Amino acid sequence: MAVSSLSWSEFLPELLDAVLNYARDFQTCATVCSTWRDSSSAVYSRKFDSFLFVSHVSSDEDILFSDQFGVLSPGYLGFSENRQTWVCGGTQGFLLTVTASYPFEVHLRKPFTNSVTSLPPLISFVDVQQLLQSQATFPDSEALKHFVKKAVSSTSSLEADWAVLVIYNNDRKLAFCRRGDKQWTDLESVTSSVDDIVFCNGLFFAIDRFGEIYHCELSPNNPNPKAIPFCSASPFRYDTCRKYFAELGYNGLWVVLKKLELNDDCDFTTYFEIYEFSSKTNEWTKVISLRGRALFVSTQGRCIAISAGENGYRGYIEDNSVYFIDGDDPSRGGSGPQNLSVFEWESKKNIEIYKPRSWNCQMFWLTPTDFLQG
Repeated sequence: MAVSSLSWSEFLPELLDAVLNYARDFQTCATVCSTWRDSSSAVYSRKFDSFLFVSHVSSDEDILFSDQFGVLSPGYLGFSENRQTWVCGGTQGFLLTVTASYPFEVHLRKPFTNSVTSLPPLISFVDVQQLLQSQATFPDSEALKHFVKKAVSSTSSLEADWAVLVIYNNDRKLAFCRRGDKQWTDLESVTSSVDDIVFCNGLFFAIDRFGEIYHCELSPNNPNPKAIPFCSASPFRYDTCRKYFAELGYNGLWVVLKKLELNDDCDFTTYFEIYEFSSKTNEWTKVISLRGRALFVSTQGRCIAISAGENGYRGYIEDNSVYFIDGDDPSRGGSGPQNLSVFEWESKKNIEIYKPRSWNCQMFWLTPTDFLQG
């Protein structure tokens, strides 16, 4: 008698919710096969919000976070953050990795699958060639490890106009590559240091340290790729604080300002301002409240606003809050510790919720559905 098989998709959602209770359960399912991965991803999107990539995490720390955030670490994904491979960020469900030996190959790797997309090596950057020449005897591995500050890609690597845009080197310049390119091409239209980049609504955007926003035109049909000023003067123009793009669920885009102020104890504390651009009125509006949303902010990964219940999921993901990576930013030359904190919008208080034991640990946010599907 033939035995019929039952697909995960035919189980009641309540049953799957009862079986898959922790973030580590989903990561385990994702490594089994594509059917388990695709079926569990729907449950994950209902129960958890974001993955936190942690480059150095101990086993007890993994347990600590298993019922809060999904935690990804290089060792769990089949390669280690060591002398052979560096993880430099994430985009569109991929981790950007660099091999730590000549010619410093660059790849986009999708966790839990065998999907790997090759990009031009670091050695194709003139700045890397000059760096290696000046350090022929004792090369600075940390400089190469953090050479790429951030990378974003267009939606699908299968599309003809697929491209990757990066911020690179300590002066934070822009470069890009298209499908099949053997080297990176500088985008020289932006002359000042770039704070952040994003791919949204089918377009690449960049914002420099003075608050100028650019549309980066990288279409293969354009013989002269360039960055074009996107909109009129903004309320944060010439504000030298750290700036981020944050994606919204309806393809909207925020500009998030990370600021410092002196408190009563003569210490500097972090707070945030957010602005939203209206294409209809061509004006900027200051966001007064995050009610119903939680915002995840990191330098090397994705910045995204997600829906959050008034009481927070499992009493942990609070709405009207900003979850951010604080401390010494390795993408800006920092070599000190980082920590995970939450900024409560109404009280204006910062609460440290995780401090890695490793001094040189790097952290950034990733979107779980991108990793668990496909």
